[in-house]
Amino acid sequence: MRTKIAFIIPTLSLGGAEKQQINILNGINTLQYRVKLYVLKDQTQLLNQIKNSDIEVEICKINSFKNFKNFYLFIKSIKRYNPDIIHSQMYNANILTRLIKCILPNSKIINHFHGMSQWMSKLKLLLDKSTLFLVDRFIVVSQKSYDLRLEREKYPAEKMDILYNSVNLHSKITMDLFSLDNKTITIGMASRLIPLKNIKAAIYMLFQLRQKNLDVELLIAGDGSEMEDLQFYAQELAVETKVTFLGFVENMKKFYDDIDIYCISSLTEDLPLSVIEAMMSGKPIISSNVGGIPDILKSVDYTLLVNDFYDKSEIEKIYNMLRYCHGKECATYLHNIAMTSFDNKSYCKKLENIYKDFE
Repeated sequence: MRTKIAFIIPTLSLGGAEKQQINILNGINTLQYRVKLYVLKDQTQLLNQIKNSDIEVEICKINSFKNFKNFYLFIKSIKRYNPDIIHSQMYNANILTRLIKCILPNSKIINHFHGMSQWMSKLKLLLDKSTLFLVDRFIVVSQKSYDLRLEREKYPAEKMDILYNSVNLHSKITMDLFSLDNKTITIGMASRLIPLKNIKAAIYMLFQLRQKNLDVELLIAGDGSEMEDLQFYAQELAVETKVTFLGFVENMKKFYDDIDIYCISSLTEDLPLSVIEAMMSGKPIISSNVGGIPDILKSVDYTLLVNDFYDKSEIEKIYNMLRYCHGKECATYLHNIAMTSFDNKSYCKKLENIYKDFE
């Protein structure tokens, strides 16, 4: 008999946790596991990226605390499914699974964390600490996150696993040469448009590079509350024709093919999936020196960690980086590192080994 797993995630919108959930669903061995996905809200932009036809999906439409009927139907459904393992992603779903443990005491609970949760209020932290005893396993995506959870949330080390995010982009990578003299250099970003992502810093970087007579443009994939503010900021710097806001992008393979360099300018991160996707696509990376990112980039060629995107000396480093980060050698090198360290097949085998501990 197959082990029954219930995955619970708040949304399937554009985000690293959501995309990693898709990778898990597409890579898990459904001959060994019966799998059902519960999406709590009706934000399901990535739903059609689930290619595994054996996955059951239930959209719960619990869009607010007032959706008592839908919440009741969700509880009724998961009790009927009676999973052996409940694997949740992100804070709200993680707390919910701990409460479900009281209803389904025989189900093993796995909480999966993406991000450093620096937004967490004292009340939420208290709720987290007071219910952690209900969790059988914690999964984090970086050493930085592991150390933080040991100290702040006080998770027991013997229950924690580090599982780096994974990618499943195995198609042929693009290896077009570019030169400072004859090509517009396209820098790409894929992110929610929220203050934490610090996208203004990337627009300022673009402005400074163009001040150095470098023909460079910025493509930004993603939606969010800062869209209008960022468009206005680009106008203020007179680079609005060189910054393109793509909104939600479904075909990320094409997005990575269309760019020359990938950039992430966040104020805080854990281990963003987009950095690994860019590496798998053979793209050099400019990144904030924050969170778990240095763990994977500090010893990787054709990448640059930036402490301050507003610092002229850092802009100079970025400018100089663009002189050598191109061509077949660069793309092949980055692609091979990603294949070795972040391949989705290997990731799913490691995850299944965690599941086997409960069998």
